[in-house]
Amino acid sequence: MGTLAVAECNPSQMGTMTMTRIQLHGPISVDAMAPTPRTVLDRLREMLAAGVDATPDAHRPNFYTVGDSNLKIYFYISPVSAKVWILESQTASAAAASGQRQARIA
Repeated sequence: MGTLAVAECNPSQMGTMTMTRIQLHGPISVDAMAPTPRTVLDRLREMLAAGVDATPDAHRPNFYTVGDSNLKIYFYISPVSAKVWILESQTASAAAASGQRQARIA
């Protein structure tokens, strides 16, 4: 079971967006609520082990979004077990395609 280290960042340092620094220690258990490529599970595990700035969900405690240049992941961390559940992931190319479809519909 992993242990959780969470540090809140000062919102004034990050502009108007509140960020949370998350770093998990020990074995990190990452699963997904829906079929998700193994590469996404592994990438989130790597990010959490190294420490990552995450955007907390304003309406749901323990839910966060992280991303890099190619991937955006929305996930939950259990405050009891530190187990991580991916709820949604999106690659940059999928996000761009989704935006283009929305533009054509409008």
